[in-house]
Amino acid sequence: MKWILWILVVGLAVAGFLLRRKLRSTQADLHRLEHERQALQEEKKILFDFLHDLGEAFTENIDRTQVLSVIMRCARRVCDARGGAIYLWDPERKRLKAEAIIGIFPPPFPVPDAVADKIATREEYLETMLRNEPLARESDSVIVRAAREKRPVLVELADGTGLFPDFREYALKTHTYIAVPLQYRGDDLGVIALANREDGHSFTTSDLEIIKSVADQASYSLHHAQIYSQLADKRKMDHDLKMAREIQRILLPDEAPKIDEYELAALNLPAQQVSGDYYDFISVSEDVWGLAIADVSGKGIPASLIMAMCRSVLRSKAEGCNSPAKVLSAVNRQLYPDIREDMFITMVYLTINTKTHELRLARAGHEAPLICMNNFENVDLINPPGMALGIDSGSVFDELIQDAIITMQPHDTVVLYTDGISEAVDERGEEFGREHLKEALRTSAPRGVDVLVKNIVERVQRFSSGQAQNDDITLAAIQRKEV
Repeated sequence: MKWILWILVVGLAVAGFLLRRKLRSTQADLHRLEHERQALQEEKKILFDFLHDLGEAFTENIDRTQVLSVIMRCARRVCDARGGAIYLWDPERKRLKAEAIIGIFPPPFPVPDAVADKIATREEYLETMLRNEPLARESDSVIVRAAREKRPVLVELADGTGLFPDFREYALKTHTYIAVPLQYRGDDLGVIALANREDGHSFTTSDLEIIKSVADQASYSLHHAQIYSQLADKRKMDHDLKMAREIQRILLPDEAPKIDEYELAALNLPAQQVSGDYYDFISVSEDVWGLAIADVSGKGIPASLIMAMCRSVLRSKAEGCNSPAKVLSAVNRQLYPDIREDMFITMVYLTINTKTHELRLARAGHEAPLICMNNFENVDLINPPGMALGIDSGSVFDELIQDAIITMQPHDTVVLYTDGISEAVDERGEEFGREHLKEALRTSAPRGVDVLVKNIVERVQRFSSGQAQNDDITLAAIQRKEV
């Protein structure tokens, strides 16, 4: 009987021991599960904060720098990293440049000890150095390798691998490392990299998976940030072009001057928002008026700036001088030093003496003007020699340029135009040409220069219907009225 009691006692003791052991194990499991739950909750919070901050960053004035900062802060927090960096490809995909740095991120290239000592204690020095030292595509850096091979890299224990530069400063040594490519729809954007944990432990595959998720969201955000940035740049450029167009419109005459016995008219239709063409009416002296038309090589804002400069110089040189050739020589000498080698200006400048009806005209490499005479029967060229402005410093230009002199009779009409008219093409690729222009001059000149100018433009537009306007259209006309 005693031995049975002894067995029961022993059995109860063993059962109690096992029960306590099981309870301790269960409590340990509960603590572990609670710890994991808290860790997951923290990760969840970090990721939700990340998405919230990204949403806040995507405003109408989105800033890519702000987006990068949000991504970097999230990546660092979620992995408890000591430092991190985002490297992005340059437009040519030849170099990776550090666009965002946080904490102490070991340089992915060797650094002299004196420099290392300095950057190890000042994050701002480290950041400046990293930003100023892009990584070439041919580099053996882990960052470049991850980008080049388009696959993530996890280095749990970096010591002794030879993958990273060795620094004597402990803060700059690499102990554990993650590098994940940033890609969106086949577009390689760059790499996000993290180095070393604050707790001294190694990064794990779990850390890598989290950073891959962050990288996916980051890539999407960076792609759209770039689109937002491009749209913002376009809006700014459109605004600048609109302002440039408005300034240029102010520089062109609002209306033609009223001159005894003469009618004048002009029209400008830019191919882009700003034009490289130019026309002007200039009061030379009491009885003399000037009319100019010019075409700057190229298009857009550079051409419009040269045009504005040309207008200013021409007006300053034209006053009191009745010789267009002399005026254009003076204009060329002043403009030549300031015009790039690949740019030039063609121009026609004429003066009309309203008392003697003497018309003087000089041509600096421009389309030869047309004159309609004999009561609108004959159309001829006015074609004195000359070369474009800005090509020669003066000696050759001055030798070539000459005035053509014509006495204007009643109804005589002169038309100046740019090659946007003569070189306009139809759907077959044929040019409007001089013959169409002559026909327009014969038929429209009898109705006055206002009608003539508008009729020529309408003919050009009908001729090239369906084809994009590739060049600025500008023309001006002067006609002696019937006495």
